[in-house]
Amino acid sequence: MVSPTPIAICLLILLHAGFVLVWSIGGFLYYIRDVYGPTLKFPYQVGKDNTLNYCGPTTDNLEDLIVHSSLSKEEASDLAKTHGMAIIPRVLSMNTTSSLRNYILKTNLEVESTYVLHEENRFHIMPTHTEPAIQAALKEIASHPVFKPLIDDILGPQSSLVAFSVITNLFGAQDQEWHYDTATSHANYPDEFVPEYTLAIPLQDTTKEMGATGICPGTHVCSWPDLDWNMMEALYEEDSQGKEDDFPDFDTWSAYNLPCELTASVKAGDGLLYNADSYHRGAGHKDATAPERVVMFLTFAASRQDPGDTRSLPLGTVHSLHWRSWGHTIDDFLTVDTDPWRIWHIFGWFSPCKENGVRPWTVQDYFLMIFKHRNEAMHMISADFDQVYFSTLVDDYVWNAGIATAVYLAIAPFMWLAMILQMWKSTQSSKRI
Repeated sequence: MVSPTPIAICLLILLHAGFVLVWSIGGFLYYIRDVYGPTLKFPYQVGKDNTLNYCGPTTDNLEDLIVHSSLSKEEASDLAKTHGMAIIPRVLSMNTTSSLRNYILKTNLEVESTYVLHEENRFHIMPTHTEPAIQAALKEIASHPVFKPLIDDILGPQSSLVAFSVITNLFGAQDQEWHYDTATSHANYPDEFVPEYTLAIPLQDTTKEMGATGICPGTHVCSWPDLDWNMMEALYEEDSQGKEDDFPDFDTWSAYNLPCELTASVKAGDGLLYNADSYHRGAGHKDATAPERVVMFLTFAASRQDPGDTRSLPLGTVHSLHWRSWGHTIDDFLTVDTDPWRIWHIFGWFSPCKENGVRPWTVQDYFLMIFKHRNEAMHMISADFDQVYFSTLVDDYVWNAGIATAVYLAIAPFMWLAMILQMWKSTQSSKRI
């Protein structure tokens, strides 16, 4: 029979270890919040109005955006950089497009939808890479003879996956306002932020009436499209009559009525690649006879190319990416079905070696973004997970750790005393023997 003394010793050791662990975690959280975090604060004015000019669209012809097979890699890259977007035909095969669409429509009913602008009659899900239909799509994207060289030229080698979601518009979905996906970015602070491009692939032929993505080419370098404001104000006075609840002022109305007439009305499996700083919007689904509009969105950010690269992801971006998919690059798509993406890869630990020291964006990079600006949030957890939320968590943790420590200090002396008495009794018993 085991004597009480070793049991008491083991219990005390465990209590001591727990005490050290609790306060080690508390010290680490304090360091992140009060020492390291403040050093990450963005030092300049947030926004684009102070650094970028108004400018107009570069084209009103969708044909100008198509990357034909006759274009060289340099010509394709120039097209995308000039307009801030490009259309790449047949990124996904018909079989993969059809299988993926069927999977998404089924999954929409099984998983919880996440935040999206004007979410009524819209599904927004973040799929994982473990589904065969998703894996097939990722492999085709990473091996596409036009898209892959194009994204490598624009963002550099091994660009990181930083968002992956699918939006389904049902009939009745309303127009979104025109917007860009960043607040402060590479467009106005290229030394502070990496560029991001999004690949949007409709999974069915899409018309304007179905809500094809509205696009405003060339606005990736603008703070706002250059407009005829007198004409816009006249249109507002005419159009807003009787719609005061929807459009209480000119600014609200103009956000829905920019004179950008282009829509990405493309075939199933075609890809629209656009700079995250470009003005665009998801239009409303107004065709009762048309099917659901399902579009897959993948956002790629330039990976850091060396240890001295201190740039961060843009501010104001909702990186809709399942937590299991962080820490990977487009090159990892090729082996998604044979080389499993392990949980430690999301932190950048023990990842497969990247060529030339490339560092993909990881979940801790995403977390640290909340210290860049007070409005940044870690949307993967919650839209409320910002600096204030994290600071409250740290305070609560330290408070509870303090209570636990007080309890420990209150009972530990008695446990030590009990153990000493037990050892003394054991010694006395040995002497009698």
